[in-house]
Amino acid sequence: MTTAAAAAQELGIAVGGIFKSLVFTTDADEVLVVVLPGDRRVDFKAVARAAGCRKVAFASRERALEATGYPPGGTPPLGHPHPLRVFVDASVLEYPEGYGGGGRPELLLRLTPAELLRVTKGTVGTLSIPTEATTP
Repeated sequence: MTTAAAAAQELGIAVGGIFKSLVFTTDADEVLVVVLPGDRRVDFKAVARAAGCRKVAFASRERALEATGYPPGGTPPLGHPHPLRVFVDASVLEYPEGYGGGGRPELLLRLTPAELLRVTKGTVGTLSIPTEATTP
């Protein structure tokens, strides 16, 4: 799947049930993973505050692959070759289960928010804003 919307359509679920794993770098050159529902956009300032830094930016494709071991578009929220800090948007907790990247763009991993937090030791916070499609 190339987008959360395409994956959701294929599975017959709401777009929010696709948990995107986005890879960022901080101004201190740390790599982070941020997990949020597919129907939301990341709030860069909120992620920076949660990570305790001044600024975050999307990691380059090369840096994301190097740090996570997976290509962008298929990055799972867990199973990275080296421990990475994982931040989970609080809205993920509204879903009984969801589907995250499975290691390749065409693969998905089904998991519950509780499993996600247990395995990643993720930090929960308000890290996103609704997309225009989900705004009432």
